[in-house]
Amino acid sequence: MHQQRLKFSIPASYRYGSWIRHCGVESGCSRIALWLVQGGTLWLTSDSVAGKTHFLHALKQEHPHIGLVLVDGKQEASVRLVDRWLKQLEPFACWIVDIPAGPISRACGLALFHLMERAREMNRSLLIAWRCSDDELSPPELSSRMRMMEQVRFIPPVSDLDMKKIIYSVAEELQWNVKESVVSLMLSQLPRTIADQVDALKQLESASLEERKRMTQAWAKEKLNLDSAS
Repeated sequence: MHQQRLKFSIPASYRYGSWIRHCGVESGCSRIALWLVQGGTLWLTSDSVAGKTHFLHALKQEHPHIGLVLVDGKQEASVRLVDRWLKQLEPFACWIVDIPAGPISRACGLALFHLMERAREMNRSLLIAWRCSDDELSPPELSSRMRMMEQVRFIPPVSDLDMKKIIYSVAEELQWNVKESVVSLMLSQLPRTIADQVDALKQLESASLEERKRMTQAWAKEKLNLDSAS
């Protein structure tokens, strides 16, 4: 018998203790630590999902002089966007802007350009986190400024040990205990990216709560359709 689940989810938690620091982000973390002291402008990016948002939220919790703005994709005029962001950021010495991966609207791009100008005028440290392709880096005003910034890159983990640490950390945030045999199955049978591994973990967590069955490799294979894929 399946258990009916309540329609609510655990809010995202970005505690510093749950963020996994591995060799792929080590140099980036060191450079950002220097930025916190010396100031300047940085562009934090990556080739794929690499935990940038988690890291930046945790960083803000550890450092009260950091202001953090999340670009939410709402359709607003650039002037209104800049005003809203400045109200959030002005009290702080270090500004961080976290942008979802991919293209942004022209209004958002212009607002970001003007925010960069205000940061320079007000002598504020500025870090922009954005994963995008060259074609998505627009409008031209913003593109030229972004290309002048020092780029800091996070690299996703490549070792089994680091990937397992991330999976267990996500499972802990979900308040779910996952067996090592299931984690090993995920790493050996699924694409070795953070996005794919976390999506699979959440799928298994949801199924385990609904079905209340013993969690085995065979069960996990069935839920993830790995038998048919092989």
